[in-house]
Amino acid sequence: MNHPLDDLPGAAVAAAEVAAVDMAAADQDGLWSSFVSATTSRTYTRAWLGILCRQIPDVAGALVLLGNPDSGQYTPSAFWPDEGVDFNYLTGVAEQALRERRAVVMQDPGAGDGGRAPTGLHIAYPVMVSGAMYGVAALDMLGRGPEAVQRDLRQLHWGIAWLEVLIRRQNEGGEVQNRDQIITVLELVASALDEERFQGACTAFVTELAHRLDCDRASIGFRRHGQTRIQAISHSATFGQELNLVRLLGETMDEAVDQETVIRYPADRDGRIATRAHRELAGLQQGQGELATVPVPVSGEYALAMTLERPEGRPFSAEEMELCETAGAIAGPVLVLKRDEERWLVVKAAHALREQFVRMFGPGHLVRKSLLLVLTLVTLFLVFAKGDYRVTADAVVEGAVQRSVVAPFEGFIRSAEVRAGDLVDEDQVLCVLDDQDLKLERLRLSTQRTQLVREQREAVANKERAQVNVLGAQIQQTEAQIALLDEQLARTRLRAPFAGVVVSGDLSQSLGAPVKPGEVLFEIAPLDAYRLILQVDEQDITDTVVGHTGHLVLNAMPESSLAFDVERITPVSTPSEGRNYFRVEADLAQTPAALRPGMQGVGKVLVGERHLAWIWTRRMVDWVRLKLWAWWP
Repeated sequence: MNHPLDDLPGAAVAAAEVAAVDMAAADQDGLWSSFVSATTSRTYTRAWLGILCRQIPDVAGALVLLGNPDSGQYTPSAFWPDEGVDFNYLTGVAEQALRERRAVVMQDPGAGDGGRAPTGLHIAYPVMVSGAMYGVAALDMLGRGPEAVQRDLRQLHWGIAWLEVLIRRQNEGGEVQNRDQIITVLELVASALDEERFQGACTAFVTELAHRLDCDRASIGFRRHGQTRIQAISHSATFGQELNLVRLLGETMDEAVDQETVIRYPADRDGRIATRAHRELAGLQQGQGELATVPVPVSGEYALAMTLERPEGRPFSAEEMELCETAGAIAGPVLVLKRDEERWLVVKAAHALREQFVRMFGPGHLVRKSLLLVLTLVTLFLVFAKGDYRVTADAVVEGAVQRSVVAPFEGFIRSAEVRAGDLVDEDQVLCVLDDQDLKLERLRLSTQRTQLVREQREAVANKERAQVNVLGAQIQQTEAQIALLDEQLARTRLRAPFAGVVVSGDLSQSLGAPVKPGEVLFEIAPLDAYRLILQVDEQDITDTVVGHTGHLVLNAMPESSLAFDVERITPVSTPSEGRNYFRVEADLAQTPAALRPGMQGVGKVLVGERHLAWIWTRRMVDWVRLKLWAWWP
């Protein structure tokens, strides 16, 4: 195939193609067009570098140095994005890669390059063919993480293979011929990549293959359950699987896959290779024809095959078979990936499970098998082993008797002797109410009584019997009021009803504040009698029975546990934090000296022995049962 630039002199061709690459760098399609139509190694390299830099993210600049193998003299062959940029700052990493004959990743120093700020990383990869060093490719990368650098190195390693192919073809002296073959392979692969759907990609690929190799028909089939199923036939959008032609095509591909070799009929009918299916296919229409079937391995196994058909007398050459194998090796994984991506989610899941099953019970994967064995043993232990099933609940310690000290009458607080948490003795003064008003009132009533007594004596002297009786009643009334005041004065000192601890009440910050009759000022609990209150979740209340025992661990004493017995279950639930809890009362078997009312902790009620698997999964099972019941119509 003649290229438009072939008619120009050598230097003019190179210059013209360089200009063409620069103009095509604006978009990916232009680069690919320049890549596949290049007629010189320089043009090929420039287009290749442009494609590579667009496939690797965050490339700030790149260059390729090529030269004679191991000569130490390497000249720039390609730059990116253009030749107007000074790429001297990449020579350091390039020289290190050439010297060490391996990939090199180094931080961009930045300093010493005319004030240029560091961009991130410099990556260089040597171009080696058969152990000889032909050059290096160096990239200037923006800031990248370790995982991104690994992906960039893999992408660069893949791209270097194209330069190695170019060098090998040049060494063989068949640059033009090999270039055409590479271009053909790329165009074949591109035809499959252009299609979004799997079926369209297969049809486009075999149609382009038939056109490139001048075949009457090209077919492609994929392996499934040990047989090859025809997926696409060139120049045919649809076809029926029951057709005799389609059946013979599948058998032809099976014949090549089973023997793991390329079959050319009638060239390979000497008996060393089975060709029965090929013979039947060749004789299906108008006499004998030329056939070739190429099996394609993907991930270590033959996943697909291609069959090519020509009229009799035009056998397939070795070069054409090599082209077909190369195209299949590159396009095969792409087509398999498209097929796998279009599968139903259920099919994908089943395939993944099958792969894991094969890995688990097939050869190798010792670590995976060891983990499965350990998991199996743990599961068996949980299923058959038993343990104590205990109901866990939040707990709080309360006094067995809790007395409230209330204000006896309306008044004001004069002094507070104790506060919450203090220990008090029986009859100890807790607080004192202001008695000034009461004393003044008592003094007034006493004076009034004295005056009434004097008036009564005068009435007796004057023998005024009615007046004597009236004054006597007033004197009795005044004496009753004085007695009431004396009682109130005695009750201005609020005292502890028994020895214990003040659970609540702190009046030290409320001196002079008014109080009303019946207002609770203090709560006192004894130190020798406690009860435990458990808040049991409604999901566990049916497992809790009066008489069950358990253990309590308090937040203040986590180093020890206290035994208790369940005494009472309150049949009324209390909502809290979106759940319902039942109040369960228990009696502590022992009361340490450090125990105080109001202490909180966690209590566990011992129900009995159960299987460990049931203990750990019961809540989940109950939740599933409840949801199924709610959703069931």
